[in-house]
Amino acid sequence: MPIARSLDAYRQSDGNLAVLVLIDSTQPEVGLSFESVFGALTHFGIPFRVVDLGAGHLSREPLDRCRAAVVVQEHLGPRLGEPGQAALLRAVEQGMRTFHRALGVTGAGATGDVVVGGTDRLHVRRTEHPITWWQDGDLTKMLKRPVPTARVRVTDATVLLEDAEEAPALIARRLGRGKVVQWLASPKLWLRQYFGHTFGLDDVWLRSITWAARKPFVMKAMPPFVRLRFDDCRGLWRDAGDLRFLEVLNERGHVPSACFCLRALTPDGSRKVATLFHEGKAEFAPHTLAPNTSLYYGDAGGEYSRERFVDIFREIDETLARLGIRPSRILSDHDHGWSSNAIPGLVARGITYKMNITMPGEAWEEPHQDWQPAPYGSMDYAFDYLPRPAEAFFAVYNHYPPAFEAARAYLDDGRFLYHRTGGYGQYMWDMLNGLTRGPAHTENQIDAIAQRLADHTRLGLDAMFFGGSITHSHFIQHVPDDAWREIIRRADARLPRHRYEPAPYDLIADYARSKVETTIVRADATADVVTVELDGEAVVPLRLYVITAEEGDEHRFETTAPFKGRVTMQFRP
Repeated sequence: MPIARSLDAYRQSDGNLAVLVLIDSTQPEVGLSFESVFGALTHFGIPFRVVDLGAGHLSREPLDRCRAAVVVQEHLGPRLGEPGQAALLRAVEQGMRTFHRALGVTGAGATGDVVVGGTDRLHVRRTEHPITWWQDGDLTKMLKRPVPTARVRVTDATVLLEDAEEAPALIARRLGRGKVVQWLASPKLWLRQYFGHTFGLDDVWLRSITWAARKPFVMKAMPPFVRLRFDDCRGLWRDAGDLRFLEVLNERGHVPSACFCLRALTPDGSRKVATLFHEGKAEFAPHTLAPNTSLYYGDAGGEYSRERFVDIFREIDETLARLGIRPSRILSDHDHGWSSNAIPGLVARGITYKMNITMPGEAWEEPHQDWQPAPYGSMDYAFDYLPRPAEAFFAVYNHYPPAFEAARAYLDDGRFLYHRTGGYGQYMWDMLNGLTRGPAHTENQIDAIAQRLADHTRLGLDAMFFGGSITHSHFIQHVPDDAWREIIRRADARLPRHRYEPAPYDLIADYARSKVETTIVRADATADVVTVELDGEAVVPLRLYVITAEEGDEHRFETTAPFKGRVTMQFRP
């Protein structure tokens, strides 16, 4: 469903491992916090509790039962008052709690009068600090529009980010036995119209908290999964040789998602599909009925009828039986088009995940509903159930935001049109598009392909969705096996600080849904044991990140078996 914009929709946690979030519900800026803060805390699986300064003063008791205090809203300084700010600083100095801060509260490390400025970009000044350690790509982040900044003189603090005029934008320091992180850019930075989550600084947002927070610290975020997806729109995968590239990717541990044309495979190609499937080397999903022919939507005459879908699903079943495989449970709809008439057949076959966010009945070239999926209301990265009539489907979606956002043009009613030919120029979500032999190049641009794949993977991992990219058979046909080996090698070399796990797309989908449908309802730590209580349903084992290193730069996983209802985990700190 669309991103929730009521605090009641975000389940809070009990226990001393929660983060304390300070807001003021009497100020209008609180409405911005659902996208900028609560969506992120929920997505990263950080247990939290809210203290509403609009309902009362900040007391010592909540500070004694948290890992960190997070100031997330502008203009909280007057509401906190000198006693509240002093209490926060005193808690940090005494090592009792640490906190992460937002613009609008003066604080440790910044002195003098605050002058309001603005910036249209941020630059990572230092990458050796744990907060910015994952920043191994482009260090300059261009904003979509300028955000307000606070210009202050910084003393006794480390400047991690700077603005367009090289003034501090993010600082970190130790204070007594605690730590302080202070953003000198407005929290509006995390709104989509300014910059937003999933555009290259989510790792810094998260690690600001994990560095500052008292240890141990736990969170229920996505593991660093990566998947590669390939679509055969034109029926070019016929013989076994056409699928050899999948085995090359297997050499590096990848389990590709291959979406095939139902009527294109020869007996030789069919045997190869069966072998790859049964050896666990690839997942397969029907993608097109015939070359460039929709399987789940319709044709030039409109959407297929329910009666037509009976015949189509019969052919799908017969083809899968002949191949001897089970289909991926992720709907692979050509041109992102599908019909509500296909829903009964899909649900009956357990195909209830979506690799995109289009609603049924929307042809690629027609207006699309922006349904603002969770966690950030973004139509680029989403883990969320679709609205009616598609509420049985869960979107597990990571189309590279800088490219997909560039391809959308909004209409007055809030719907949007896609650029009909997809991405363009450098704004491509297909890792091969425009870079293989063809009209633009006489040779494959291996280095540029590797760079694009690395960029797509880095962004997905930093935002803690999942990494990887997609491409299509009409580009793949130009890339020989050795080129694939070199592409993967060079892409990995561009991610020197990122560790990832190649994973099947179905597993990623199950994990994402299990993460969304479960909550840490209580998390407590003593000197001897950590106790975490989870509620909800997980259809796969879930991993908790457990961070014990003082710098917050290393973690271990504690895993629970699938469950429904409540489960309690206990482990050493």
